[in-house]
Formats: sequence, structure tokens, C-alpha cells
Amino acid sequence: MGIHKSYFNKNNTLLYTSDTNTAKNPVTEIFYGGSSLRRICEYTGDLNDSCTDNNGEVLIGYTSRTVARYYSRFIFELDLTDLESKYNDGTINLTGSCLNTGATHTLRMVNTSFFEDELLNTKTAKGNKRATSFELLLIKLSGSTSGNTWSEGVGYDYVESQSDFKGLNDKSFSERPSNWYYANTLEKWVDQGAYNLSNSPTIIDRQTFDNGNENIEFDMTNEINSILQDPTYPNYGYGIGFVQQLEELTGLTESYSVGFFTKYTQTFFEPYLETNFGDYINDCRNNFYEGKNNCLYLYVNAGGIPTNLDVLPTVQIYNNSGDLISGLTASQVTKGIYCVCFTIPCDTYSTPCLFTDRWSNLVIDGNCQTSVTNRFTLKANSGYFNIGDDPQVPKHYGFSVSGIKRDEKIVSGDVRKVIVSARKQYSTDEPEPILNLKYRLYVKQGTTQVETHPWSEINKANYQNYFILDTGDMIPNEYFIDIQASSDYEVNTYSQTLKFQVVNQANYFGNPPSDYRQ
Repeated sequence: MGIHKSYFNKNNTLLYTSDTNTAKNPVTEIFYGGSSLRRICEYTGDLNDSCTDNNGEVLIGYTSRTVARYYSRFIFELDLTDLESKYNDGTINLTGSCLNTGATHTLRMVNTSFFEDELLNTKTAKGNKRATSFELLLIKLSGSTSGNTWSEGVGYDYVESQSDFKGLNDKSFSERPSNWYYANTLEKWVDQGAYNLSNSPTIIDRQTFDNGNENIEFDMTNEINSILQDPTYPNYGYGIGFVQQLEELTGLTESYSVGFFTKYTQTFFEPYLETNFGDYINDCRNNFYEGKNNCLYLYVNAGGIPTNLDVLPTVQIYNNSGDLISGLTASQVTKGIYCVCFTIPCDTYSTPCLFTDRWSNLVIDGNCQTSVTNRFTLKANSGYFNIGDDPQVPKHYGFSVSGIKRDEKIVSGDVRKVIVSARKQYSTDEPEPILNLKYRLYVKQGTTQVETHPWSEINKANYQNYFILDTGDMIPNEYFIDIQASSDYEVNTYSQTLKFQVVNQANYFGNPPSDYRQ
């Protein structure tokens, strides 16, 4: 399983009927309630209207209005540039192939109270009670009145300091758009607050929070696939907020909120879109058994670089007598790799016997290539299936990892092919590709392991086990790799098999970076 992470371009928290901008705050508080009758000044643009704000200043073009509720919404825009590139070059297959299912896309945001159960049923630093038993919605934004994109803004504080030292302005407070009314300096939102629940906006997903300290895990698969497959698909960003029933509650004396880390967090827990795509390879060419589904792979390279064919290749399978037994169209696994899977029934041929697979329809940049003929040996199914009175015993291996040096500093954006060599324990045998190997990737925060890539199968190609490590979407940090092997009922984990660092280019050459991730 391959994983790609897409981070946010921008984000902001909108406060109901407020000009306040808090885009640069490292935490978003999505809240409801806590507003008894409250008078606000609402912009109308009519110079005949006026309103006096809380500081006694007369605002021309505003009118006074009383509201009985208060709530907030979080809005964001995803940077899908790299994801689109990987989709277009075939690295990410949305529909799946051979042994793999299609890609999924999940929005992930870390709850600020996720790490401490003691925070449950307490109050936040701003005095809001922590919300429990609620539902959040993920909704498409309506965009600005002209269809242009919205601005992030430069605000930090939710309220302006009234006791600023020596009368200096509160530089952390800003009303520059975006805010509840305006998407950017000149244009309002089509719907105030970026979307209107009464107008039946597009709800992409919804999530129920029982205790209130759960992390966000919104399914965006259909939405992101639509964007990748259709360049004209409308996309103005997304909003996260409570369901309409909670937003419209009145008469509450306290506010109830849930907090999540934003794009500007100074921790490792920056929000992102996680794309899981199937690129697992289990090449059976050297272990092709009768009576089971086996997969054969075609690897296409141009000048040593994986390269896509213009169209899907076709495969003809011939038996040991030269008779055609099957014609198949291959599917694409990832960039430059194609596969077919099929079964040869038991007791059809005397084993072992030699078969031929002929790959045709090979076109690169409009130029036809010569058909490729490979061979594989059909083996008796007894070499794979063990049915009888032997319960078997677990197989143990020793592992070595190459492609990354231990404690190596890797510049963010580098792509490495990591080869995992397995040798039978207490032997000097040559490494052999084996099944049921997995790896995971994590960082350490104190004594806590924060998993950045969950347990995933390691590819089994003809002569090696390997996985691809793309550091382009990895936040600079020190990373650890664990290897896991399963045999019979036994699962063995080899901890910290490899340790390395991802650094940005400025750091690598000794210059202080202006941004810790880019």
C-alpha cells in the first residue's frame, strides 16, 4: 500500500456574524452556544445605515442587529499539486489493479485533547466547555460572489486586546478577509459563513464524536477522485462545522468547543489529506503454482526510469506444447508496471513444465516496441499448499535493509527504493524474496511513537523484496522503520531496523529554513 499526503494551502476559522480573522492561529476551535442576546454591527454597504461598535466608534454602512446564538466554522483549501502529478504519471491508480483495490482519500486532523484523557469534561483556555456527543460535517464551500478564490488572512487572536501596552495596536488581531462576510477584500461569499446549511450544500462526509477527543477522519474519496479526473470540477475549498441543529441552539449560557491543530501548528501534527493507493506487487514468475491465482508482471523502463505505455498491453499465455491457452489485457499497477493474474487448474499438466507469456501492444510515445516473450515454470500445488498431518513450524529469517544508510540525512523530495533482504536464520544462504513481509514508518515524540505510515505489505518482485520511500510529503524529522514477518501463527516485529532523518534543502546545506516543512 502506498501513501501520499497532501497538506493545506490555507485555512481560517470563521466566527458567526463577525469580521474577525484567525487564519494564523495554530489551533482552530469549532464551537457553538454561549451567546445570550448579543448586539452586532452587520455590514450592509448602505451609507444611510450606521452602527456603534463596542468601542463607541460609529460605523457607516452597518446596521445594528441582535443575535441569540454564536458558533464558528473552520475552512481550508488543499494543495493537490503533487497528488495530481502522481495521478497523471500513473504512480497512483484510482481504480485498482490485480491484487489491489482503488485509491481512498481521508482527511485527517489531530484533536488538541487527543493525548490527555484528563482534558475530557474540562474547559479550554478561553473558558469553553469541551463538547461531547456531537456530529461534525465536511461541506463544499460556495465560493465568492464572482467565483474567485478566497483569501486566508493574517489574523491570530479571536478578540482584540483592549489593554495593549502603551496604546500600541494589537498586531495579532485582524479583520482582513476572509471572515464571516467576505471571501476576499472586494468580494463577499455567495453564502455568508462560506456555506448555508439551509440551502442544502454538498455534504461530503459526517463524523460522530462520542467523547469529543477523537481525531477527524473524513472520507473524501469520491470528491478527490472527481477533482483528479475532471480539471473543470468546481473546487473552492471545504468547511467543517457542527450540524445545523447545534449551530442554531439559543439560550445557552456556556460555549461548547472542540479543537484541532491547523496548518500553522508548531507541532508534528499538521492536518493533511491521506491518499492510500494499491501498488503492492506479488510477482509469481519464479513461484507459479497450479490451482491458485498467480500474477505476472511487466516492468517498463526507458533509460533506467520507469515509463508508462501509451495503452494497456495484452498478454498471450502458451503451454509447453506451444498452444495458446489464454489471452488477457493487463492492468496498470503503478508507473511503468503492469500485471495479469490467472489460474492454471490442478492436474491439467504434468509438473513441472514450462509456459510462455508473450506481451504485445507495447507503445511508448506513439512508437511501437517489439513484443516481449518471457517464461515461467508451472509447479505442483503441493509446493504451496500443505494439507495433511504436518502442522508446520514458523520460519525465521534475518533481515538487512539497503537503499538508505543508517542515520542518513535525506533531502526532502528524494525518492528511495528500499530493498529488504531476507535470509533463513542461522544460514548464509542467498537472500530470497518472501511473502508476508510488512513495514511501518514512525517518528518519536518523547516516549510516544507517532505512526506516519501504517503497516503495509512489502513488494515481492522476481528477485527481491522492496518498497518505495518518497520523502516529498514527509515533514522534516527523525524517522524509524520497523519490519514485520508472519509465518504460521507467529508474527515477529524487528523494531528500529532503520533510522534516518528527512531534512529540507536549506537545512541540509547549513542554512536556517524559513519554513519548517517546505
